[in-house]
Amino acid sequence: MPFDMPSYLETRRKFLANRAAFPVEELAKYSGQWVAWSPDGTRVAASADSPEKLDDLLRACGEDPACCVVEGIPGDDPLFGEMDGSAV
Repeated sequence: MPFDMPSYLETRRKFLANRAAFPVEELAKYSGQWVAWSPDGTRVAASADSPEKLDDLLRACGEDPACCVVEGIPGDDPLFGEMDGSAV
């Protein structure tokens, strides 16, 4: 089956708009975790402490891992370079 670029771009556009509108307070619940976004970006389909665990969780809840976007949500740990005060 040939790749449908217009359909892909429309899906991606919707995802980006929905992801940007996702409430920060809701996203804060996943601090320090990895999340898999639903294909349309309206919800977190699964979360785990490592990205390797997400595929099985997604399949268990009926999602296709190939259609979900994985993102790490920063936690309370300092960023690299901040521990020694070198980050500006």
